[in-house]
Amino acid sequence: MDYLIEAKNIKQHFKVRDFIVKAVDDVSFGIAKGEVFGLVGETGCGKSTIARILSGIYKPDSGEVYYKNHPVSGKNKEALYVKQRQEEMQIVFQDSAAALNPKMTVEDIVLEPLLIRKKLTNKSDDRQKVVEMLEKTGLTADFLTKTPGELSGGQRQRVAIARSLIVEPKLIIADEPIASLDISIQAQIINLLKDLQEEENFSCLFVAHDLSVVRYISNRVGVMYMGKLVETGDTEELFNDPKGSYTKKLLSAITL
Repeated sequence: MDYLIEAKNIKQHFKVRDFIVKAVDDVSFGIAKGEVFGLVGETGCGKSTIARILSGIYKPDSGEVYYKNHPVSGKNKEALYVKQRQEEMQIVFQDSAAALNPKMTVEDIVLEPLLIRKKLTNKSDDRQKVVEMLEKTGLTADFLTKTPGELSGGQRQRVAIARSLIVEPKLIIADEPIASLDISIQAQIINLLKDLQEEENFSCLFVAHDLSVVRYISNRVGVMYMGKLVETGDTEELFNDPKGSYTKKLLSAITL
């Protein structure tokens, strides 16, 4: 399979007092171009640590991350592809309230990735780009001058998604993007992400603990348990015919 990003034998251990916590323990998987890979497991199993490793926030203790088949995390990392990953990847965090600068307007927040990449043109055209992104996420130009404190949780997450899309990313890391939202809003955001992914065809690592959501949005799924990736497979195949004992236990605990 032609992977856009791939983890090979990555490990991430943390020292907590006198103990070593194996947050990620020899994990390997890849995400193909245009694919949504869902990563599931109970709290503390290592899902978010993997998201941070793939995004470059954490450097793995060992193993390697590849972007477009080139190393981007270890001693042999290639600077050109490290830069490409940075430019072509965006992250949607769980807590939109913490992820958005409370002193910035929605317009400035959505424009920030273009500013960082020095891709701003002129104020009129840039504002039109922001309006188009907001409309794609279900918001309007009325939100341009608002600040995060004036928005609901769902609206803030829509702004975060608009910010991620304005640079036309090839990869989005979505780390529990609906966990902090009211249940009534969660379905709206998931449907939005699914529609946008089908429209824009970006690759996505979708981290969540809600199995029904992962089943709905993902092409393939990986199951984490105590730092290890214990099972992967095509979504329907894994849900209908799980092989691992932990996966079976996980699926038996929910109603699908």
